Amino acid sequence: MPGAPTDHLANERTFLAWVRTGITIIALGFVVARFNLLIRELGGNGASSPYANAFGITLVLLGAVLVVLAQLRQQSVRAALESGRFVDSDRLLWLVTVAMVMVGVALSIYLLATP
Repeated sequence: MPGAPTDHLANERTFLAWVRTGITIIALGFVVARFNLLIRELGGNGASSPYANAFGITLVLLGAVLVVLAQLRQQSVRAALESGRFVDSDRLLWLVTVAMVMVGVALSIYLLATP
């Protein structure tokens, strides 16, 4: 028994929400890396950090990985809906939650360590 059209549309909306989240993480990484470059170019009294570029690039990569994982999840849910064997999984939710908590802690440490 294949999933109803509304189920497939909900799956697509969920995928798009994950993509928006990935894009936001990518944008945050870009801002972190480029703002550090701006501070360095303006000669901001040593406020620039060598870790900011690495952290920004890491966020960009994490955002890109999230978009790929969202696509894989969307395809998996679609197949499960088509086969009538859909079982909800929260693995991606936990992965993103743990990753974002780690990002938050790392940003907090960075902010506390820089003047």
